[in-house]
Amino acid sequence: MKFDIKLLLLILAAVIIVILLHRSCKTGTVTTTQTTTIVRVDTLKLRDTITFPKPYKIVERRTDTLRVDTGKIIADYFTEKYYQLAFRDSVIQATTDIKVVENSLELAKLDYEVYRPTIHTHTVVNEQWATRFSFSLGAGTNYNIKEKRAGLELLTTIGVKRQSIIFGYDFINQTPRLGWQYRIK
Repeated sequence: MKFDIKLLLLILAAVIIVILLHRSCKTGTVTTTQTTTIVRVDTLKLRDTITFPKPYKIVERRTDTLRVDTGKIIADYFTEKYYQLAFRDSVIQATTDIKVVENSLELAKLDYEVYRPTIHTHTVVNEQWATRFSFSLGAGTNYNIKEKRAGLELLTTIGVKRQSIIFGYDFINQTPRLGWQYRIK
């Protein structure tokens, strides 16, 4: 059989083009992204006692002592009065307890909770093979050791999942080829 170099170069160029096109296409994989956001609120609880404050300004008023009920003033002076102020928001909750005895501040407590949201984001990327069936064509060269001749063969591959069956025929040596492959990774 006559060996044609032009046909060999044409088939070799076609194989190289098919390989380059096959490498540039990213078919066969489907990438899915799933993002999960978890918001957890941390609570910071504090209790603080305020020391006795001293007045920074004193204003004395003149009063008419004839119209003043001293019994009520003395009873009011020795009574314990408790005040409570509360404040609540999405960020803080505060409660103040105040005790007034003998016209002076005896106790002031401040309880507050600070809510700080903490956001945890988890991103999961799954890559899956979507194609289960493939079909490819190609060409190659081989060497027959018994006859000491190089050969040129046309190959076709049928793939199902991770297994491939290869069919080929060597036109120079006129021999068929049958093969099996398993894709490991």
